[in-house]
Amino acid sequence: TIDRPILEPDTMNLDLKGWRGSTKVLEIQDLRVTFQDQGDQKQQRTIINDLNLLIQHGERVGVVGPNGSGKTILFRVIRGEIQPTQGKITLGPSVKMGYYAQQHETLEPTLSLIELVRKTAPLSEGRAVAFLNRFRFSYLQQRDMVGNLSGGERSRLQLALIMLANPNFLLLDEPTNNLDIPSAEVLEEVLSEFLGTILVISHDRYFLDAVVGRIVELE
Repeated sequence: TIDRPILEPDTMNLDLKGWRGSTKVLEIQDLRVTFQDQGDQKQQRTIINDLNLLIQHGERVGVVGPNGSGKTILFRVIRGEIQPTQGKITLGPSVKMGYYAQQHETLEPTLSLIELVRKTAPLSEGRAVAFLNRFRFSYLQQRDMVGNLSGGERSRLQLALIMLANPNFLLLDEPTNNLDIPSAEVLEEVLSEFLGTILVISHDRYFLDAVVGRIVELE
C-alpha cells in the first residue's frame, strides 16, 4: 500500500485511484481559482471560490451562471488544463471523459471528416463513411476539410466524435449553440439514451429541462 500524500493547502491533488467499485464519478472540494488581473499585475482576481460538488454515476448535472462566473474555467480545471490555486479534485477509477468544446478547438481543421473519424477510432473507410452518413454528412462533405464546415456542422461533427470515443463521463460546454432545432432534438435523444454521467454548461433552459436532473449555479 502507498500512504496518502500530505498536501500543502495551496495545491491540488488529482486522484485517479480512489473509489474502486464506487459510484462516485467526480468530487470537488474547496476549489479556488485565482488569476493575475491583466490590467494590474499586482492585483489578483478570483474566478471560482470555495466550490464543492459531488457527482454520482448516472447523474445529469447542469451548470448555469452569468458570463465570467467561471463555468468554462471549471471544465478546464476538471480536465487538468488549469492548475487551481487551492482545492482537491477526485475522479473515479474508470472515468473516461468526453469533452465538447464551445469553440470547437478540439477539431483539426486541416483533416478531412473521414480522416478525423478514422483517427478517433480504428474504422475502415467504409465504416467511417457509414458512421458520418448517420450524422447527416454528405459524400462531398466527408471528403472535405473540417475547416470548411459551418458552425452547426462542426457542432454536429464534434458530438459525433465524442460518441465514437465511447466515454462514460460527458463534459458539454454549450452544446446547443449553432444547432438547428432538428439537430438539437437529435442531441437530446442521444443524451437521453446515454448510460453514463453528464455535466453540461448551457444557457438553454429548455434543453436543460429536457436533459438534466439538477442544476449547479455559479455566482
